[in-house]
Amino acid sequence: MTIYSSSIFDGTLYSPVFTDGITRPLNVEVPTIYAVRADRSEVVACHNLASARTIAAGRAPELKDDGASFAYPCKAFVSPTGQYYVEVELKTSQINGSFLLTNVRVDVANRSTALHYVRNGIDTALIGAAFITSFNQ
Repeated sequence: MTIYSSSIFDGTLYSPVFTDGITRPLNVEVPTIYAVRADRSEVVACHNLASARTIAAGRAPELKDDGASFAYPCKAFVSPTGQYYVEVELKTSQINGSFLLTNVRVDVANRSTALHYVRNGIDTALIGAAFITSFNQ
């Protein structure tokens, strides 16, 4: 975990209006804390020590958009016990040229997660993990 504090904020903050009606600049030194991401990909300026620790430990999400990922369309369901889940239909090719239809069920935490997957699709890594765990049951 690499966290260090080195530079001082150089900007100008303004105080509230005084009795004479003007605002006066205040010279304020605000420390900036820097953290290096866990994979050493970049140095990030942080607002506080807690966010610096989170970034350095690798628990903070990155704001990168992976346009190359594929998402499967799915349908949401609720079991009689109240468990929300989504199902994806996978077609696997047989040797004789026919297709075998396989439904993969992925349990989700709540209704909003299920609706998110219905709108945006479900990632291939999540489907792959659910497909492999279905063989173990």
